[in-house]
Amino acid sequence: MYATSADWSFDSLPDRFRIKMPYGFQSTSNDFPAEIKGMGALSFFYVQTSATTARSMTVWPDKATAQAALSRIREGVASETGQTIVSVCEGEVLANI
Repeated sequence: MYATSADWSFDSLPDRFRIKMPYGFQSTSNDFPAEIKGMGALSFFYVQTSATTARSMTVWPDKATAQAALSRIREGVASETGQTIVSVCEGEVLANI
């Protein structure tokens, strides 16, 4: 398995990661994770780390699958949601539970 991570910055949490819920509550959207799964991802996490930052973490079956999807994902999300990539890291998964 191969893991990728990106730190994102934004002015406000992109609507793409929200669903309007009753009584004004909001929750993350399942649209984007479904897209990534369609590109071969085994798991995806998007964690809001502050009011203006988030980290995405994705596990892929292998590096080739990750590399095939990464530029598409990162460029698409940046242009569609106004987020900016602050840093990225990736590597082979050595252990998981």
